[in-house]
Amino acid sequence: MWDRKANDVFLIGPQHFDLGIAEVRDKLTEISGMRDVIAKDLWDVQQSAHAQIIDLQIGKEAATQIGVLLLTASLSTAVNAVKGLTREEMVECLASPLREPSEFLAAFDKLESIAWYVHHTLEGRYYFDRQENLTKLLQSIAHDAPENQIDDLIRHRLREMFKPTRKTSYEDVLPLPKLEDVAARIHKGRLLLIVSPDSKIPPEEVQKFFESLSQKNNLCVLTGDKTAMGSVEKAARQLFASQKADGRIPKGHPQRGDLEQKQQAYEQDFNSTILNLFDKVLFPIHRAGKLAQLAPKALDMTRDATKPFNGEEQIEKTLTSNPLKLYLDVEKDFDAIRDKAQDLLWPENQDEARWSDVADRYAEQAGMPWLPPKGLDAVKSVACNRGLWEDLGNGYVTKKPKKKRTSAQVIAESEPTDDGTVRLRINPQNAGPAPRIYYAEDAPVSESSAQLKEQSITTSSLRVNFLVCDPSGQYETGDPVTWSNKLVLRNQLTEKAGKRNVEIFVAPKGTIHYTIDGSEPREGIEYNGPITVGDGEILIRAFAEASGLESKAEFRFPAKGKKGVQIDEIMPGRLVSRTGRKLDSRGKTFEGLKLAAEMSATFEGIVVTVGQGNHMIAVNIGEIAVEGAFIEALLTKVLEKFSPDTPVGMTFRKAHFASGHDLKDFAGKLGIELHFGDVEQ
Repeated sequence: MWDRKANDVFLIGPQHFDLGIAEVRDKLTEISGMRDVIAKDLWDVQQSAHAQIIDLQIGKEAATQIGVLLLTASLSTAVNAVKGLTREEMVECLASPLREPSEFLAAFDKLESIAWYVHHTLEGRYYFDRQENLTKLLQSIAHDAPENQIDDLIRHRLREMFKPTRKTSYEDVLPLPKLEDVAARIHKGRLLLIVSPDSKIPPEEVQKFFESLSQKNNLCVLTGDKTAMGSVEKAARQLFASQKADGRIPKGHPQRGDLEQKQQAYEQDFNSTILNLFDKVLFPIHRAGKLAQLAPKALDMTRDATKPFNGEEQIEKTLTSNPLKLYLDVEKDFDAIRDKAQDLLWPENQDEARWSDVADRYAEQAGMPWLPPKGLDAVKSVACNRGLWEDLGNGYVTKKPKKKRTSAQVIAESEPTDDGTVRLRINPQNAGPAPRIYYAEDAPVSESSAQLKEQSITTSSLRVNFLVCDPSGQYETGDPVTWSNKLVLRNQLTEKAGKRNVEIFVAPKGTIHYTIDGSEPREGIEYNGPITVGDGEILIRAFAEASGLESKAEFRFPAKGKKGVQIDEIMPGRLVSRTGRKLDSRGKTFEGLKLAAEMSATFEGIVVTVGQGNHMIAVNIGEIAVEGAFIEALLTKVLEKFSPDTPVGMTFRKAHFASGHDLKDFAGKLGIELHFGDVEQ
């Protein structure tokens, strides 16, 4: 004690044993048998023991005193001896007028974290033992870990932290790659390259690689300015060691709790080390008069700390703030996106471009902003819908569409009546704010023809021609639009004086030919009056023609005295109704659609109504055969706007079935009563 440089000892204790004195060191070794403990954790002639290193770092003798104190408290060999000291007991022994207790506690925390031979009991008593502790085990595993497995662990963690799910900024991620791997992948889509600042591929090499690429706009890079990849590797080795030790230290082992704490700490340290290193995003830009380059931007790290880290979200936030590279809302930012697309994605001095070439240039032009998946197609859709671009239908799109011409959309709001009368609604197209609609029935139309006062007309003509004009001059006058009526064939069976006669009618007008032997009626007998038929079952096939319009129908009559509709259960069948077959409740509508789906039946001439009064939606489908599932999907979408008890109804004019059996089953389950003329086969 008399040789100490500082006069700082007020009460001599075991902490003042000087391990630099060989006799003291040898005696403690003789008593404890802990030569390795002293050499590695407490004192070494090279000052490389753990306690000595800590004291050199803090500039005070603290860790050595604590270590020697714990060593002497660990010497007892008695049965059931109480070994070691608690943190509080350490402070009591080391307290001194010139020293703060916190100095010793901080030094002990450091010593415990790196010492190889410090252990503790469940009661929190710390002691030295000749057996290596968990720290030494983990350090040994970490030191001997194969380098390729550590690299794989780092890559896996980077891939998980920046895994693309929304795929708005990039579609795939390549952590710490070889450049040849990047070259093979870059043409498939936008790629995030994670490059270490001090790796084998420094940012300068990435820039050179970028300059050699054709698909420059497909590259995004995550890197940093710090040269600290070694710290990432160290953290990875610690995590690797704690994972490997999991199999060596089972549940219930005295060191299991320490291991789980270290696993959690190493996990957090690994993630924070990665985030501290990879903090810069490089993305393609191309400014006027300069070469395309990768522009740096600090990774936006503002986030909700209570939620797991989402690297893709952080990069997305970085690229959607000024200066913007990524646009997420095509509709909102349409004008800016369209201007860029027209400048960069079309060949110079050309208004038309093949759309596949536009998509290729989107991947090549570094100055083009990034869009979400299918974003470029969304831009095309919006531009075409607004009349700013035009899809020419041959794979080409023009950014300067020709001036639109007027036209008309003619919709039949009803089926032809018995005399062929139909109500039409006419919607002018590309016709300006005050369109004029001229029409002519069964005659050519011009601007001298009659003008519609309303956008509807009731007619029984074979054809009606419409001509739409735009007085404002915005649109050129287009070609006339012709609506053609349908020839409707009907029949009537009468019996007089024991003889059955069939009359056939066509509306609005036309000539009729028929056969009664099942042959093609086009070349059959010309109808001039009632047809006398026998008492047996008969099939009359009829054909009508008027000014180029044609129609066919089959009329099957049962044998005299036979009741009910005769249906062949094997042949395909159609359930028809000129006025519309009605399913008049929500339950019956959905049941009918379910049955149709099971039978692979299709419907035509459909009206689906939801709601009532002014609070309603109606969906009309004309002569297009659609499946029950299609109608149900439409109906389900419409019902999102209504309460669960809203009335639902559906009518249809035709239902097609694969067999007469299915048709009968459908009608029976829905309570549809079949009459003569309701079924066609």
